[in-house]
Amino acid sequence: MPDCCIVDATTLPVYDLGQDHPFARDRQQPLFDLLRTSGLLHQDDVLPSEPATDAQLATAHDRAYIEVLQATSLPQPDPDVLRRAPLFGLGTSDNPIGRGQHQAAAAAAGATLACVLAVLSGRCRAAFNPAGGLHHAMPHGAAGFCLYNDLVLGLRAARGRGIARALYVDFDVHHGDGVEYAFVADPSVLTISFHETPEVRFPFTGFASDQGEGAGLGYAINVPLHPGTDDASFGECVERVLVPAMRAFAPEFVLSQHGCDPHRDDPLATIECTTSSFDAAARLLRRLADEICGGRWVATGGGGYQPYSVIPRAWSMVWAAMTGRPLPPQIPAEWLRRWEARAGARLPRAWFDAPSPQPHHARAAAINRRTVQLLLDGIPWLR
Repeated sequence: MPDCCIVDATTLPVYDLGQDHPFARDRQQPLFDLLRTSGLLHQDDVLPSEPATDAQLATAHDRAYIEVLQATSLPQPDPDVLRRAPLFGLGTSDNPIGRGQHQAAAAAAGATLACVLAVLSGRCRAAFNPAGGLHHAMPHGAAGFCLYNDLVLGLRAARGRGIARALYVDFDVHHGDGVEYAFVADPSVLTISFHETPEVRFPFTGFASDQGEGAGLGYAINVPLHPGTDDASFGECVERVLVPAMRAFAPEFVLSQHGCDPHRDDPLATIECTTSSFDAAARLLRRLADEICGGRWVATGGGGYQPYSVIPRAWSMVWAAMTGRPLPPQIPAEWLRRWEARAGARLPRAWFDAPSPQPHHARAAAINRRTVQLLLDGIPWLR
């Protein structure tokens, strides 16, 4: 039995939001090719999965929304359904309607569920679903490229199988609003989101003052990062918040989202991290999960809009951190030959980007430091 499992996302139905959509249809292909070419993926690591059933999807979504997404996913949707679709977040520029979308989103959600069940059953210590991490989807509809919220399904499944305290950590450049919304009043699920400040970035939620509601007050932690945040400041914020929060909360299970859109080359944000941040965050989470909850950790993918130059390296690093397998010295030349033709551009030769110091990084770091201090001072159970 493997110590860690991964869902081969290239075997799932293609998550297709359109030819020119930022969420690339083939984003999993170069990733899994790099994992195999680098020797990071073994055949017995692969975890089979099944699409989430309607009943499973209904643990996170209104049945009316599920039915509409199923109907709009048909080859020829009914005109009346198409007229009503915008009420459910469908038919927008972010979430255009397309054939087979229900099937693809249900498969991605089922893959996260398979990872959760594999870890909780003891089949493996940790598991990774790169096709997951669709954190914006709400109970009543699609949002921000996300159709079904696999993360909410996974956390609800964990709670339903006896996990008393679950931790959700989100490293995407966009606030993990859909997950926070689901558990905003639930003190049994701690949500922590590191994201670019909602003053400038979709979904324009996740201020440091947003800390949960009712019984869940204090159990939603938002760390808004200033534009221009670099690796050093990102790492400092993660370390200062995640370490004490995880030790104080003592979760029995961890679910994380590793969107790689905080990268400096991402077209949809202005955080200026390199791949070093993705490696460091995953390695810290692995260490803390081993220390606190017996290594029970499920990681997912998420955002990221450089499908050739960033995603494959970033998520290979997550898997390497999870498994403890070393990265090879350089990106394999054969992988570069295959994917540079598709990318139409020269791709990085190294796993880790060279740093690029900028004058504004110091200002961003100072603002982030004040934000974190105010945040930590305002959460009683962390004092």
